[in-house]
Amino acid sequence: MRTRSGRLSRRPLLMAATVLPLSLLLTSCSTEAPSSNSAPSGASGTSSSTGTGTSSASSSGPATSLFTTPRKPDGEISIQIVTNGISPFWDPMAAGMKKAAAELGCKADWSGPANSEVGAQKQMVESALAKGADGIAVSCIDPDASVPIVDTVLDKNVPMITFDSDAPKSRRLVYIGTNNFNAGKAAGEAAVKLLPNGGKFVAFVGNISAANARERRDGFVEGIKGHNIELIDTIDDQKDAARARRNVEDAIAKHGDKVQGFLGLYSYNGPQIVNALLGQKGLREKYKVIAFDAEPVTLQQLEKGNVDATVVQKPFEFGYLSTKLLYLINKKGWPAAKEEMKIPDNGLVDTGVEVVTPATVKAYKEQLLKIGIKSS
Repeated sequence: MRTRSGRLSRRPLLMAATVLPLSLLLTSCSTEAPSSNSAPSGASGTSSSTGTGTSSASSSGPATSLFTTPRKPDGEISIQIVTNGISPFWDPMAAGMKKAAAELGCKADWSGPANSEVGAQKQMVESALAKGADGIAVSCIDPDASVPIVDTVLDKNVPMITFDSDAPKSRRLVYIGTNNFNAGKAAGEAAVKLLPNGGKFVAFVGNISAANARERRDGFVEGIKGHNIELIDTIDDQKDAARARRNVEDAIAKHGDKVQGFLGLYSYNGPQIVNALLGQKGLREKYKVIAFDAEPVTLQQLEKGNVDATVVQKPFEFGYLSTKLLYLINKKGWPAAKEEMKIPDNGLVDTGVEVVTPATVKAYKEQLLKIGIKSS
């Protein structure tokens, strides 16, 4: 999944009372496919990894009426978080989840499908239900295909929320994550600074069908509007890191000097853009590179000057806030949980983004270390 300063001026101050101050400094990366340059890490054998963002519309039928009273006021609470893939992006999310679980005294675990397939994600959600999960949070791979996954959980009277990538047509209680349109707009504003005289960009993404991908792209287009900058193509790689690099090489061969910049909409796209550019002498100097998220490789390439800007999200808050909200719904009921967590009436909790550049990457890394993580 992002641009964070500048922080987006419209970011609502939703969670000041519920998140540790240092966590507010954390910016994160969106749901992304595994990068060939970094080994995935995470909780259970299938977890550790995309990320993806906020929907601009509220849910068409939130199931808030199901939990007007405490669902499980006594006994241990078990929370399951299901990501949309495997990537280092999810490491800070796991750290936030574990912190909340330790503070609350509940159980929490997470998993993610290795190949970012809706069917595999559905099986993980069903497995969590079978094991007696008291609350589930999911980063949706496809906004429409995920609707029955979300609604089935609610039909079983188990609280269900989305994070990182939404399914706005579902009855999910809340979406926690990045406002991806605003994140994309921040990327567009970064492009304007990098190319003040205008130019053309090509974007690369895992699945443009995903809500967060479309919103980032559309936000980018909004951010460059009126500045003689144009997004001429968006190319899917189906979250295949090798294919992502080939897509960049193909775009260079196709467009050549007609393009002045490349935009990586998913966390692994930035590193693959750099790999393609460094593969031929003199290419890096010809193109501006804007990425999303702060995977280890992206941070390294920022320090080397091979990435010009990256839009980072706050996956730590995805995990922390999701775990805490699901716990409170069980212990106190939805109305009390909503009030305590300061959830807006539209059910959209925007965790914000920040733009990191080679000039600010050192300070950003120091922020991450303060909350115990090295990437985001």
